Amino acid sequence: MWSIKLDASFENFFTNLVIASLQPLRQIATESGGSSEQLTVKQVVAWFVKDGKIPREQGVDAAFLDL
Repeated sequence: MWSIKLDASFENFFTNLVIASLQPLRQIATESGGSSEQLTVKQVVAWFVKDGKIPREQGVDAAFLDL
């Protein structure tokens, strides 16, 4: 068995990545009327596509994500 040594900077990066991922997943779940645990890959991808089109169609401030 092998082990992976993680330095503090990676742990910080990964923690921030997980926390940042929760925000849009919670929004997707809210809009779909379910929980984040019940989301499908198809729902997540469709939401990101939809949210990505909003700035072009409705203006930059209308989208959930600040891209």
